[in-house]
This record gives sequence, structure tokens and C-alpha cells, in this order.
Amino acid sequence: MKIILTFVLSAFFIVSCSHHHKDVEHHHHKCDDQCKLHKGKAMFEKHCAQSVSEGDMHVLGAEEYKLEHAGEIYYFSSEEKLKKFKRHLKKHTKAAKRNWSAINR
Repeated sequence: MKIILTFVLSAFFIVSCSHHHKDVEHHHHKCDDQCKLHKGKAMFEKHCAQSVSEGDMHVLGAEEYKLEHAGEIYYFSSEEKLKKFKRHLKKHTKAAKRNWSAINR
């Protein structure tokens, strides 16, 4: 009986930790900027996505102005840049990726 109880309890603990939780605190690892389970990919090394789409690669984005879309995180230097980018998301995303890849070959 002890063997069966031990087996059942062990199985319970193994299964309970093997499924995915949304809350980071449950996981047995520390989440940081590189965590692939909970965060998207930071685009353009956190430079302002709207500026990059306009060809200006020098403007840095800020943590308070970011947009998560399709598993990617876009940073912006201001709320105005964020709003402008969102108005024509597909167009600006394509331009920014094209401009960024042209200088990072």
C-alpha cells in the first residue's frame, strides 16, 4: 500500500509541474529579458520602431512605450510615435524590418 501511495503522490507532483502556467512565479526558473516562455522578441535592439521605419536608426525606444504584436515587442521613443506606428501597423512593420535588415547584414 505504501508503494502505491508513494507512486501516486510522485506522479501527482511530476505532472503538476510539467504543464504550463501563465504566472511566472510558478516556474522553477527566473524570467529575464531573454525568457522565451513569457516574452516576445524585442525588435530592433529596442530602438524606436517608428524611427527605424522612417530610416532613423539612432533613436532608442522606452519601456513605457511598447507594443506587443505577433510575438514581437516594438519599442517607441514617445506616445506619438507609438500611435503613428499603430495607425498603419503592417506598412510600418514592413518598412522597419526592411530598413533594419539593410544595415545589419
